[in-house]
Amino acid sequence: MKFTTRFLLTSVLLLSTGSFAVYASDISMANQCLAYGKRVMKDNQEMMTLLSQAKINEESVQINNYSKALGKQFISTELVAKIHSDQEQPGNILCLFESDDKPLYFHLTLME
Repeated sequence: MKFTTRFLLTSVLLLSTGSFAVYASDISMANQCLAYGKRVMKDNQEMMTLLSQAKINEESVQINNYSKALGKQFISTELVAKIHSDQEQPGNILCLFESDDKPLYFHLTLME
């Protein structure tokens, strides 16, 4: 009985630690996406103002593994996340990644 209880507790701890690591990784990728968006939009002052105030809604981060060619470009991951700003301007960001650390495409959709 003691073995079963210890096994269950250990399993729960390991599972929760693993899911936290995945969650932290997802948030890190979302931050990479937002940073890439700022680099892409650096010449658009209005977009830079909005993106510099943007905060990622951490619970909304969704990672989709794709791992296929889109035309001639290989895409491994799609990231979608909701953002908000101090101006209460909600929106969604989307990034396509060649690998987990190399964003290739950024798109912002504002909700009005």
